[in-house]
Amino acid sequence: MKYTLSDRAYCKLILHALKHPLRSVCGALVGKANGDVVEVIDAIPYLHSTVSVAPNAEIALEQSAAYAATSGNTLVGYYHANERMDDDRLGKHATRIADCVERSGGAPGGSACALLVDASALAEATERGTGRAAVRLLVKRGNGWERASDQGDLRIGGGANAKLKALAKDGKEKNVSDFDDHFDDMATHEDRKSTRLNSSHSQDLV
Repeated sequence: MKYTLSDRAYCKLILHALKHPLRSVCGALVGKANGDVVEVIDAIPYLHSTVSVAPNAEIALEQSAAYAATSGNTLVGYYHANERMDDDRLGKHATRIADCVERSGGAPGGSACALLVDASALAEATERGTGRAAVRLLVKRGNGWERASDQGDLRIGGGANAKLKALAKDGKEKNVSDFDDHFDDMATHEDRKSTRLNSSHSQDLV
């Protein structure tokens, strides 16, 4: 399978990680499968402080799947950023959520993906707007998620890091809201999918 990642989805998931640099963050990838290509068009932030809390993850999964369906899309993957910069694996709890997203999504069997934020590439991407994409592609193999042998299977627009740099420079990570924010502050209830970030910066993210 090949995977395409929109600038919107890429920037949003990285901004989610930037907003909580000392915590693990996670979310779902929204899109659709067309033949042997899975198109990731958006990201829905899930959690930043309770990745291991099952009820919160279950609520996020159920509501994000319903939200994706309203636009004719489905959940096609999972993204994750680890708390430690030197940790480049999906942990036990992250793997469980990724598995749930895969089972609940609409990507053809075995074609859902996971994206792991690559901390070693963040500085160049966000400060200079250059370098490789700050995510690594993982695919399901057996009972676990492993780094894809060909990272070229993930295609991201050449200007994605330039857009990310501009958004990070303007502090737009503050506009990212996830389900933990919702539980902490009911005022974020209507924007837990960070639609505010989509609408107010659509020219930057599209």
